[in-house]
Amino acid sequence: MSIELREIALQRENLHKNHASSRPLSKDYEYIGLKGEESFANEFKKEIDKELRPEGDAGKDFEDILGNIDIKTARKAYNLIVEEGKVVSDVYVLAQYIDETDEAHLLGWEYKDKVLAAPKRDFGYGIINHYIPKHELRTIESLKEILNKGEK
Repeated sequence: MSIELREIALQRENLHKNHASSRPLSKDYEYIGLKGEESFANEFKKEIDKELRPEGDAGKDFEDILGNIDIKTARKAYNLIVEEGKVVSDVYVLAQYIDETDEAHLLGWEYKDKVLAAPKRDFGYGIINHYIPKHELRTIESLKEILNKGEK
């Protein structure tokens, strides 16, 4: 699937290239994001949304009983980071991309209200973000329990 994901990533990059909201902050950012989504999809038996969306996905990578779920994937995944003013999903999941293995690993998750209540800072790009250190996130196992039981 990695070849297909690379093609989708390239299409997304080209689609958003000249958009004011597009801020590629790292190499292969679209691909890395898709790898995080792939990891979540595999773990939770979901399908990746492969549709090209000129206006973006509005923070919704997946939907389940908890509502909209947004996967945040980074090479240096020390914190779950969500830009101030863009905390719109119900659940945020942090994943780490590993270049050497071309894989993303799910690290933890948190509810929207906790992200909104989290401290904020600029991580060096002039963008203020809410952040939660990865060791403070809920476990992926706890998310599996909730989604498998159908509880809120």
